[in-house]
Amino acid sequence: MCDGYTATLRPATQDDIEILVKWDGDPELAWLMGCSHRTPEESRARLSKLIGDRNSVVMCIVDPDGHVVGDIVLTEIGWRRREAELSVRIGERENRGKGIGQQAVRQMLDFAFGRLGLNRVYLRVCADNLRAIQCYRKCGFKREGAVKRKLAEGQEPRTVVLMTVSRFELLSKDVAS
Repeated sequence: MCDGYTATLRPATQDDIEILVKWDGDPELAWLMGCSHRTPEESRARLSKLIGDRNSVVMCIVDPDGHVVGDIVLTEIGWRRREAELSVRIGERENRGKGIGQQAVRQMLDFAFGRLGLNRVYLRVCADNLRAIQCYRKCGFKREGAVKRKLAEGQEPRTVVLMTVSRFELLSKDVAS
């Protein structure tokens, strides 16, 4: 798992946008994430907006050498409802399947529930992305439902699973352990 190292999170900056844009253009990642293709210009605009938005938190996942290996994002932060949507991706294929995403999700949940005071985090994941679903389950997420929908132009509809975790569920799970 993680080749014996601990991945860390740090806030994304405008300097990180080009690597994130590169990953936005990766067809395999787009399929795993259930996203449609974005042009580099669309990606830059979207990322710049997210980084500056008070209702989003964009973090880079960094290896011990300081290389950005992925990103993890809280969007749609509802300050009154105290909830947000999470997405995570590991950029380069050789870094996937090593537990880096799981470390990042756990750290982001600690941040969301601790620092931001949120009570619930939810995510949407394609049902055929089994590695991601397994990661989310290990981090405490539970399936709440599913819907079949067309995610991108020219693609067949796919099943999208909604998963959630609450601060209270994680606290009670930690106490029971």
